Amino acid sequence: MLEVQVTRRVHHGLAVDATISLDGEIGVVFGPSGSGKSTLLRLIAGLTRPDVGRIALGGDVLFDSSRGVDVRLRHRRIGMIFQDDLLFPHLRVGANIGFGLNHEARDRRASRLAEVAALCGVEHLLDRWPSTLSGGERQRVGLARALAPRPRLLLCDEPVSALDLPNRHALLEGLRRVQKAERLPVLYVTHSPAEAIALGTRLFLIEHGRLVAEGSPLDVLANSRHAGFLHLEGVRNVFLGRVAEHAADQGSTRLELTGGPSLIVPHVDHPLGTAMIAEIRGDDVLLSLEPVTGVSARNLIEGVVEAVVPHGHEAEIVVRTGNLRWLASTVGPASGLLALSAGQTVYMIIKARSCRVALATPDRV
Repeated sequence: MLEVQVTRRVHHGLAVDATISLDGEIGVVFGPSGSGKSTLLRLIAGLTRPDVGRIALGGDVLFDSSRGVDVRLRHRRIGMIFQDDLLFPHLRVGANIGFGLNHEARDRRASRLAEVAALCGVEHLLDRWPSTLSGGERQRVGLARALAPRPRLLLCDEPVSALDLPNRHALLEGLRRVQKAERLPVLYVTHSPAEAIALGTRLFLIEHGRLVAEGSPLDVLANSRHAGFLHLEGVRNVFLGRVAEHAADQGSTRLELTGGPSLIVPHVDHPLGTAMIAEIRGDDVLLSLEPVTGVSARNLIEGVVEAVVPHGHEAEIVVRTGNLRWLASTVGPASGLLALSAGQTVYMIIKARSCRVALATPDRV
């Protein structure tokens, strides 16, 4: 359990004043640029000292202004990854990952290095130099390096903001695997609603340095009390799949989504079995209570409503198909007209041309 209650004056116009707690889950710190998100992570890590407050992790007090406790950064056992991976250019990948294990016996060091390299999908890169890696590869190596010393908490400061869609998806999927395998709390900073909803189980909304709301990401972001987030622009569904079939006229391709249904997308010039990433905006998912025929849209996908979250004149509908969770954005009156509720069967109507497709990164194949 992470428990934080800190205050820090950043400059004349901004003071961070937040109280949060996080168990073994992925928490998202969300808010606009300049709201104090990164400063909050620096305070927890020990890179910046709070003016007053208390920070405890797993029952150990890391900072307490009233008792004069301030554990040094290197003794806090907190892993960190940033937008800039900060790899050591003079060390190969294996040495970068193992840098925090120099105090371990050789066999234990080798075993842990192999374990985290496999977990992060970089075991084939251990002999490479950082300068030869792609952006996504560098970030996954940075994640492995942060995990190697077995941290009790992982802090992530917008690590995917400079990556393209396939690498962004791969790193987010990697974080999910890491959190589950290592059973550690993860605190992830972003200003992307799509990332917040896709990754987090709990969201902390920061405005002007203050925590103004917390809860499930979708509920918090759709709450009409927070005017800056009334409209969830940019909310997207992002899924992994494989090329299953090409239309004879090469006008379309059928993907088999991992853990979900088939999806017809614009033709992709890749052989059967190729791993792909499919992205669909929530605004492009139409809903019907009955199967629909005689329409030009190529996808009619049956699912079950998991939640309906109204906000202002709009609503976000969460639909479950197999192991996949879809987000459909509707206007309020439309969702009311359909009388949608949890447990109800619906049909998603999606045009093929609304599906953006890209090659998945090699570690996802």
